Amino acid sequence: MNRLSPYPDPLTPKSFPDLLQAADYDPFHLMPRFFPSHPHLLITPRGIRRFRRLIHQPGWHARAFSLLLERTETPLPETPDSPTKADPAWAQTAALAALRNAVAGTLTGRRAFFVRARALLRRLAAWYPALPVSAGLGRLGIEDSQEAQFIVRIAQTYDLLAAEGLALREDRLFRHLLESTRAASESGAQQDCGNHNTAVLRGRLAAAIALHDRQGVHDVLYGWGTSLADWRYGLVHQLRHDVLDDGLHWERAPGYHGYVLFLMAEMADMLDPLGVDLWHKPLPPLWQNDGMDLHRDYGTRLGTKTLKAAFDALVFLAFPSGDLSLLNDSRLVNLRGLFIWGPLLHRAWEAYRDPLYAALIQKSEREIPQDRRPLPGLPLALQSPWISEVEFLKIPRPRYPEQPFRLPRTASFSLAGRHENHATLFPVYGAAVLRAQPATPSAPSAFLFWGPHVAGHQSPAALHLDLHAGGEPVTDAPRMDDRGYADPLYLTWARTTIAHNTVTVDGTPMFPYDFETHSIWECDRWRDSISNGERLLFQPDGRGFQAVRALNERVYSGVCLDRTVIVSEGLVLDLFRILSNRRHRYDWAMHVVGTPDHVPSGRSARLGQRRGYRHFSEVRRLPGRESLLTLVWKRARGYTQLGLLAPKGAAVYLARDPLPPAETSHTIGELDPVLPRYTVLARATERKALFLAAWTFGPSPVVLSLRQGGPDTDVIIRTEGPGASSASWFVPFAPEPVRRLSR
Repeated sequence: MNRLSPYPDPLTPKSFPDLLQAADYDPFHLMPRFFPSHPHLLITPRGIRRFRRLIHQPGWHARAFSLLLERTETPLPETPDSPTKADPAWAQTAALAALRNAVAGTLTGRRAFFVRARALLRRLAAWYPALPVSAGLGRLGIEDSQEAQFIVRIAQTYDLLAAEGLALREDRLFRHLLESTRAASESGAQQDCGNHNTAVLRGRLAAAIALHDRQGVHDVLYGWGTSLADWRYGLVHQLRHDVLDDGLHWERAPGYHGYVLFLMAEMADMLDPLGVDLWHKPLPPLWQNDGMDLHRDYGTRLGTKTLKAAFDALVFLAFPSGDLSLLNDSRLVNLRGLFIWGPLLHRAWEAYRDPLYAALIQKSEREIPQDRRPLPGLPLALQSPWISEVEFLKIPRPRYPEQPFRLPRTASFSLAGRHENHATLFPVYGAAVLRAQPATPSAPSAFLFWGPHVAGHQSPAALHLDLHAGGEPVTDAPRMDDRGYADPLYLTWARTTIAHNTVTVDGTPMFPYDFETHSIWECDRWRDSISNGERLLFQPDGRGFQAVRALNERVYSGVCLDRTVIVSEGLVLDLFRILSNRRHRYDWAMHVVGTPDHVPSGRSARLGQRRGYRHFSEVRRLPGRESLLTLVWKRARGYTQLGLLAPKGAAVYLARDPLPPAETSHTIGELDPVLPRYTVLARATERKALFLAAWTFGPSPVVLSLRQGGPDTDVIIRTEGPGASSASWFVPFAPEPVRRLSR
């Protein structure tokens, strides 16, 4: 029992918030026992010695340092005209210029650099603390995550200047500047599980460590506030609760997972020189709501998890090529895009020495050639417009071990994640990735999502399916243009169900977008319902194939959506059952990458003006038929072939998706040109329906036939094609394994 606590288990803000905030209350043993001498925030004395050697040796470190010196000579920014009006552009420029000069002075010992850094910090110290604090906008009147970046940079600058030596008066002035950032941090609009709060914590921690403020460090770790109503969750809560037990971030958008992981890694770096090893610290999951939780994902089993789980989970979420589904507000199209957050993977390798991270670093370096980089001759991790040139101080090695990037056949990660026979299950996040044998970039893969809609960054897309083959995407989810969330199509396209690879019922988006909302930030916790799906089957080794099945009975009232996906070498089968006691219009849609090839003749048609549907163009209704419909799309490096069996009497349409121009598409890590997307939409009006699809990726199509069954019975289907594609498949209606009956 902690001597400050009346209970043996950790306190929560709804129990004893005053004791929880006590600097000596440390149930997870994360508080530093001492603060070392400056510098230690951006670089330590040991690191200084290492980089002084590296910048004088042949290699990219010398080039990076040369770039830093070039930019220290940029003219100093002018002081803002008004001493009481925020000027965020000036503040950010001045803070970065001060940091550049402080780093240059530290590595060269030249006094002129320190003089410039101190002059800039004095200007900021005379101006910033006098600015008023606005709720949600800090002192600079900008997004709290951007102000947190400003705070980090002035804290790093102070840390380096303090090591060089400051006069008492100047030291007090700079400390007052850092102390004034606390009010800005506390003004952040998000105080709970959101990624903005993680960014605020990063700024707050940098200031506290630079000031050797023990209470400030404790606040960041365990949270702070005067009551539950204004409580700000700390980093411990986010590691225990917001990194799910299968390692992924609760907002369920891989791009935001990467961003939050970057912020947490930054804080782990800051704490490391203080003798606090957050990289390896095992923490138990949170088991219940401790006050203000934004989501309902709690501990699934006994045990602990570390920060490494969040790195592993993102890697295991990817297709064999490193591509990721763009479902929800991700924008991270490939793992190589992690460079946008600087040397994130390099730091993970330094912490864990996991060969998988080194292989991913090398893979990314190979895939983006020097002539496509804004800074040729420097590592990919230094090419991001989101970081500064001082980030080279976080890559202490000239090179990393060379080896191919390939996921292991079987591995364990986090508390609940499963990776077996190249297939991965995320039971808390609510998704599975199936990868055909052998697990190579060209092998077919499938991603199926059934998780809950618990965050504003999600779209109404239960049972969304993405396919990958030939080392490139076969299907896609909606994308942003450069306007991001201000894109006028975002509400009426990206936040609709028909824009995703699933079934839309009665032309209406799934709950919680089942009404004409004007907000793109709906989520189920604002309503008197939940959106959870249910996994019925995860079959990673079916003797030459893999399968997953999930259903959702909560996103459409009175309707059960039930999807089974089977992946084998060269073939993906998709069985979508829909069950209801009433007749509904079911629109089964798949948004396929590429241009249709040899399309059957059809007539022009319209899909209506409802949300999502109004944005289709080049709509054609294909000839009606009672048998298999075959469609072909030309991709960048191959063909996609679909054999579709829709319910009797169904209408089938082919239509072009809206898509931002390649030069304005908000994707991170994309190399190939953005091809058009054409949707195949099969429409049936029934109480119960069964849609069957066979996807192949070679020159020969697969013939698909239904031998037995329907929406609410066992199903036997037959596939005829080259090699292993010829087989009979038994897909039971009960939640039991799929069987391949014969070839």
